[in-house]
Amino acid sequence: MKVKKQVFRIITAAAVLFILALTLSVLLSAVCLHVQHYEIELRGLQSKVRLVLLSDLHCKSFGKDNARLLAKVEAQSPDAICLAGDMIDRNADAEEVQKFLDFVKALRKIAPVFFSPGNHELGYMASDELLLDRIEKSGAAVFNDSYADVILAGQPLRIGGTMGHGFAFGRTEEEFAASPEYKFLKEFENTDLPKVCLAHMPDTFIFNGAYSMWNIDLVLSGHTHGGLIRMPFVGGLYAPMQGWFPKYDSGSFRLGDNMQMIITAGMAGHGIIPRVNNLPEIAVIDLVPGEENAQ
Repeated sequence: MKVKKQVFRIITAAAVLFILALTLSVLLSAVCLHVQHYEIELRGLQSKVRLVLLSDLHCKSFGKDNARLLAKVEAQSPDAICLAGDMIDRNADAEEVQKFLDFVKALRKIAPVFFSPGNHELGYMASDELLLDRIEKSGAAVFNDSYADVILAGQPLRIGGTMGHGFAFGRTEEEFAASPEYKFLKEFENTDLPKVCLAHMPDTFIFNGAYSMWNIDLVLSGHTHGGLIRMPFVGGLYAPMQGWFPKYDSGSFRLGDNMQMIITAGMAGHGIIPRVNNLPEIAVIDLVPGEENAQ
């Protein structure tokens, strides 16, 4: 009988500790910002460029008017800030949208801002077609199957963005070749400048060998929320389109011979599902010259 009581107490204590640890993990994953650093070598780059990548904010606020998030971003001294979509919800109200526009204005005081929409912005645009114009008027360069040649820290770069797919995806090859994303990608890759593409969904390039079709140096993505619930030694639990235990949940990936991809874990949960063991992420990406460009 004593042995059974001891076993019961051990099981009860373990269960209580697990619940406490889980609760603490959920709380930390809701409020504690984490800075994740990457160093990426790019061909054709002559000097270092620092980018900050944010994604999947979903109207969430870290401090009043996102003051904590802004302070963290500014502390990284970025040459540019990239917003890779789903910064608002598809059902955001007018006040939430205005707060995001104010956030863009505040970011623009730190560094140039590049924005490419995610699926939630596109969903919101069903009732507000002027959203991208309003984001642009707030100070961001908006890339929606478009690009610009820019100079950051004295280094010329080509920056662009798409929410489309880099392969046919349910269309015939002829239909894909006539699509806006195909035309954009063909133009975008046609340069000797280092090329950085914002693509909210990593699906754009990871499926059907799409990465091998395009001459793009670096893709910046979000959408996965880092797998939402992250398990030790395993990684993310689930990501849209990839399903359970996704390979491409967050981090740095090399796709084929030419393309590199950074997937940020983003900052918000998914609806009522919280983040677990998955701190909201600010990705800091140092672009450095590849070996053939090193002085």
